[in-house]
Amino acid sequence: MIDLACGVVSFAVTGALFVTRTFPPSVGGMQTLAADVWATLRSGSADPTYLVAHGGTVRGLPLFVLRAAVSTFRLVVTRRVEMVITGDVVMYLVLSPLLRLLRVPHATMAMGKDVVWAQPAYRRLVSWRLPKAPLVLSISEATARAVVAVGVPESQVRVVRLGVEVPDVSDADRAVRRRELMRALGVDGDPVILLALGRLVRRKGVAWFVREVLPRLEGDLLYVVAGAGEEESRIRAAVVESGQSARVRLLGRVSDDERERLMRAGDIFVQSNVVVPGDMEGFGLVAVEAAMRGALVVAADLEGLRDAVVSGETGLLIPPHDATAWERTLSARIADCDGTRAVARAYALECRRRYSRERMGRELCDVLGLARTSG
Repeated sequence: MIDLACGVVSFAVTGALFVTRTFPPSVGGMQTLAADVWATLRSGSADPTYLVAHGGTVRGLPLFVLRAAVSTFRLVVTRRVEMVITGDVVMYLVLSPLLRLLRVPHATMAMGKDVVWAQPAYRRLVSWRLPKAPLVLSISEATARAVVAVGVPESQVRVVRLGVEVPDVSDADRAVRRRELMRALGVDGDPVILLALGRLVRRKGVAWFVREVLPRLEGDLLYVVAGAGEEESRIRAAVVESGQSARVRLLGRVSDDERERLMRAGDIFVQSNVVVPGDMEGFGLVAVEAAMRGALVVAADLEGLRDAVVSGETGLLIPPHDATAWERTLSARIADCDGTRAVARAYALECRRRYSRERMGRELCDVLGLARTSG
C-alpha cells in the first residue's frame, strides 16, 4: 500500500472554484461524485466557493468548455478565487493551459477511468500533462496508484475518501419499500433480493454473475438489475442461456426515486466487478450508498471497491472471477436471512461513520488550504 499523504503540496487560499463536466441533472456515477464533492466544499468551507458545471449531454460539452474557460478567467483575474479544482482528469487537460497561464494554484480530481483509458493519444496526453498538476486528489488508493503510474510524483497525490449524504432509514421504512417493490414486480412470497445498480458496462460483471454464480445459488431469491448501458444485450443473453429468467428482473434505467426504493428494499447488494483492461472502478460509490441504507454489500476485492468497502466492517469483499468463493459467501448469507439483516445493520452504522460528507469536507478543506466552517 502506497502512503500518499506525506509531503503533499498544500495551499492557503481564500475563494475556490470547482469546475466539472459531469453534474446533475445528468445521471451517472461521476455526476453523483461531483455533486457530493461540491456539496462538501460548499458546506465545509468558510471561504467563498463557486461552481461551473455541465449537467447536460455530451453534445453540449464544447459550449460548456468555452463557458468554463471564460468563467475561470474572470473569477481569477478579479481575485474572487485563488484556487481552482477540476472535477476529473479530462477537465484538467482542457483547462490546464489556462490555469498555468494565470499562475493560479489548482488541483484536479482523478476518478479512475479518466486516468487509465487506453486510447493511445489520450494516454500520451495524460502522461505529458497530468504530472504537471500541483495536486491530484484521487478518490481511492487504486486510482492513486494509477496516477503515480503515469508519472505523477507521489508528493503531488493525495487520496481523499469520498463521502455522501447520510440517509434517514429505519427497519420499518425498509419493510415498506420491500413490499412496494414486490408489488411493482408482481412477485409473491418473500424472496431474498439480490440487487445490482448502475451503468451496465463490462467491468460491473453482471453478465459474468448471471452465467457463473446465479445458477449455483439455491433458495428463494430474486436478482434485480437496474441500469442501462452497452452490456444490456449481453446480460439479457446470459439470463436466457443460463436458464435464470424466472429469478432475474432487468429494470433498465430507473428514476432517482426508484433507485432510492431499490436500495432500501434490497437484502444483498451485489457488485461483482471483473477486470477489464483500460477501465477500472475508481471508487464504487453506490456500494457505500447501499450499505448506508441497510443492504449487505458483497463486492469484488478489486480496484477502488477496496476503498468503498471495508471487508468485515462495512461489507464483504470476494475475489473477482472466483465463482466458487461468490457461491460460498452468498449461499451462507441467503440461508441466514435474520443474521444477514443483523450484520447489515451493524455495517450500515460503520459505513455512515466512515463515509459522511462532513468527514470528506474536513479532508478536502485541509488539503486545499480552505478555512473550515465552525462545527
